[in-house]
Amino acid sequence: MSWDVLLTLGTLIFIPGLMPTLLNKEAYVPRTTSAVSVIGLTAIIVGLIGSGLVLSPIVSSMTAVIWVLIFVYRGKRGGPA
Repeated sequence: MSWDVLLTLGTLIFIPGLMPTLLNKEAYVPRTTSAVSVIGLTAIIVGLIGSGLVLSPIVSSMTAVIWVLIFVYRGKRGGPA
């Protein structure tokens, strides 16, 4: 098993874990928390791309997009549906 596949599978685990937060209209995550997650994932994505990996940066980017959506839609209590 290549490192790219292993990192891809490991990163895929985060997506189902984040979906309930994104889909629950009553969920709240402080914007600082989601912003730090996006910044950290961006650094990881750059490192993965710099290492020549392909699949894991794609899946990590999907995770970062979910965190951006959590930032936008779940960053305020009683925020937009």
